[in-house]
Amino acid sequence: MNGLMSTVREITRGAATPHGTGRRGRGAGEGSWLGALVDTVAGTLRVPFAALEVDGRIVAGTGGWPEVVTRVPLGYGVETVGALVLPQGRRDARLLDALAGQLARAVHATSVAEAAVRATHELAGAHVPGGLVAALTATARVHGHGVVEVWPLPALSPAVEAAAYRIAAEALANAGRHAPGAPVRVRVRARGAFLDVVVSDGGPGVPAGFTAGAGVHAMRGWAAVVGGSCTVRRGLPGTLVEAMLPLVPVPLVPVPVVPTPLVPTPLVPTPLVPTRRR
Repeated sequence: MNGLMSTVREITRGAATPHGTGRRGRGAGEGSWLGALVDTVAGTLRVPFAALEVDGRIVAGTGGWPEVVTRVPLGYGVETVGALVLPQGRRDARLLDALAGQLARAVHATSVAEAAVRATHELAGAHVPGGLVAALTATARVHGHGVVEVWPLPALSPAVEAAAYRIAAEALANAGRHAPGAPVRVRVRARGAFLDVVVSDGGPGVPAGFTAGAGVHAMRGWAAVVGGSCTVRRGLPGTLVEAMLPLVPVPLVPVPVVPTPLVPTPLVPTPLVPTRRR
């Protein structure tokens, strides 16, 4: 968790980034953090072109756009976070897998940082009317399902309490949309220096290679802005959402970083296969 928050701070505060040695495509931007990683990928694979595609959009790249490309899906856990676009051709599969894994972690960290920027404004001065237990019980009742289990808790800061409530409420809403009628359980407890918030359902679970939607991005941002983390994964059965939030929030004042997109030579892109979003 500390490593993730260090990355979030680095990205959101616009810290210095490593510089690659590959030739950049038009508009890639010398200061792009992800662009530097794409440069490194191209140099390591010894290919004249490499690009990063997120949500069907090229966000960083190096070299001239070739006539024929291949897309390597980038997975983080069970989630697909984007694709590495390369010239078509054979290359070392093990090396490519290792580089794709590193790039996927970087894309995920950037996504969390961007979500934290939005969450900072949403949680500013926020409070939970009636307290966390009453609010979660009422929300579960509104969605028509859910058993709420809250263990004895110490006094919570308003920011942590608000983040915990919003994450659980969004997870309940997601369960209602994707697992209607399935049993849902909400559990909140203190574990050492952290508040553990778990929402599990008995539905079909997230499919392999799912793409996170606005709800999952928001949950991650609410967790990150107080210094915590939020994961979404397959349960036994169903879907499991777990947030680990520090009882004493870690101040994070992110500064938005606007990525500079790569503008490739005209080419009709191959659309990504639509995936289920949560």
